[in-house]
Amino acid sequence: MTMVRDWKLVWAFMWRTCRNVPLKAWLGLMLLFVLSAALLLPFEQTIFAAVQRVEMKGLRPASLLISAIGEFHYFNLVVTGIVMLVAYRCNSRRIQRVALSFFIAGALAGVFVQVLKPLVGRPRPSTCIKANITSLDFAGPTLNRRYYGYPSGHSATTVAGCTVLAIAYPRLIVPCILFSISMLWARLHGNNHFPIDVVHGAIIGVFWALVCTRWIGKRRRYAMRCQPIYPVNQPVTCSLP
Repeated sequence: MTMVRDWKLVWAFMWRTCRNVPLKAWLGLMLLFVLSAALLLPFEQTIFAAVQRVEMKGLRPASLLISAIGEFHYFNLVVTGIVMLVAYRCNSRRIQRVALSFFIAGALAGVFVQVLKPLVGRPRPSTCIKANITSLDFAGPTLNRRYYGYPSGHSATTVAGCTVLAIAYPRLIVPCILFSISMLWARLHGNNHFPIDVVHGAIIGVFWALVCTRWIGKRRRYAMRCQPIYPVNQPVTCSLP
């Protein structure tokens, strides 16, 4: 029942945040998409080609491995399970809520991306080569998965999870940033997406992570640093970061 209450708490903060986001914030988000696209579009093919030209021993297997790890059912679900185990071992409700936020942020980022993909219908780089088309030959709305290039789902779910961890535990900022960047690189190097696809996917991930971590700033009322999950007779002395 405690997990159910914590789930409702995280969901309540997330829903309240979405409902109370002012119009100017949504407009700012759209403006960020437009500006980033305008800045990247003239150099997109150059950046993509530069990433593709870098060929070193082990790079291709590394990009494939990183992409595989970044799958939602691997990275997001496995890390959620690990954090939940840490929460149970430490007897900490705050860590448990971090796990729930991690999962919800990744899930919502993934759903958001999967809605946009068929609507936009941007071809993947591999599709452009096979069909002899350009990256601007959009085909949306479409159900052809070869045109599911925009935005990058791997980038969105990975960045969402890493942002949640970085906000909850600032000591993890550096490894979270490095893993997020490596995911963006892997999707480019693996010929799966263009630069705008991964950048906008990352922006979507950060957005949902911010929505799902609003409760972290409410420590006094909602989350003690090591508040017990279940009643215990002795005080808990957890000292996780």
